[in-house]
Amino acid sequence: MSNVYAPPGANVDDVQRGGAAITAGMIEALRGTKTWVLIVGILLLLGALLTGLGGLAMMVGMGFAGAANKGMPGGTAAMLGIGLFYLIFAVVYVFLGMYLLQYSGACSKVVKDAQPGDLEAALNYQRKFWRLGGMMALIGLVLGILGIVAAIAIPAFMAAGAGR
Repeated sequence: MSNVYAPPGANVDDVQRGGAAITAGMIEALRGTKTWVLIVGILLLLGALLTGLGGLAMMVGMGFAGAANKGMPGGTAAMLGIGLFYLIFAVVYVFLGMYLLQYSGACSKVVKDAQPGDLEAALNYQRKFWRLGGMMALIGLVLGILGIVAAIAIPAFMAAGAGR
């Protein structure tokens, strides 16, 4: 049962909590990180370029090798798959790098103008970066565990089958 004498409350998302002031400490924190975020963003884009080129080279090279040498039945398909995997990671690196570049740009706006909307945009870019980075970390963890299990189980099954 609710208190009939309690003041009414608003349940909306745009209610300011604690004010919208941007403090000097916030601006200094953003000023201190924006350059490093920009550097890491550029490095991610460079890594995406190199990963993409490596994946394409692997796919094209193995395509030519597979056409010239039919003695490697599963190797060509495996290398094409690995090249595709590299291309997928290159796309992920592009998104991660772009989120960091956008975050750095938004940090520069906050440092220059100290507007709450710019701070909100900066935090939104940072949220997108960490959401994608976190998903990739979880996927990598699951694939790593599956790889370890496969590295143990496959030879064990092959040894058990060869002993018969």
